[in-house]
Amino acid sequence: MNTKPRSLPIRPCLEMGISLAGVRISRYPRPCYRVVYRLRMRNISSGSICLLGRKWTLRDRSGHTRIVEASQVFNQQPVLTPGAVFSCSGSQDFDTPPVGMEVSFFGTDKQNHPFITPPLSFPARTFELPW
Repeated sequence: MNTKPRSLPIRPCLEMGISLAGVRISRYPRPCYRVVYRLRMRNISSGSICLLGRKWTLRDRSGHTRIVEASQVFNQQPVLTPGAVFSCSGSQDFDTPPVGMEVSFFGTDKQNHPFITPPLSFPARTFELPW
């Protein structure tokens, strides 16, 4: 029996874009840095895909990296035909100023083969605010 872990094949089947609403800081009851965004994804593959989940990699100024995985894509498992677009809005909270964010999506293709997308990194200028 093969017990070697396998990783998902990386498939660039989505054209992804970010619209950033900004970074909001609340000071009470404790400092919280909230990055608010809107993601747009378009299926650029030749077949339908189903998005099953997402993986965030979040980095803050203190040197911490947090991985957040979810079994859905913003409470959905959208099926995207070729050329179809899926958009969603959200936010991520940090205890200390953020320095990096990236997201990947995993799913299956029409033949039910699993994949993960290359990570979409938020632009560095997103986090260049005077903290």
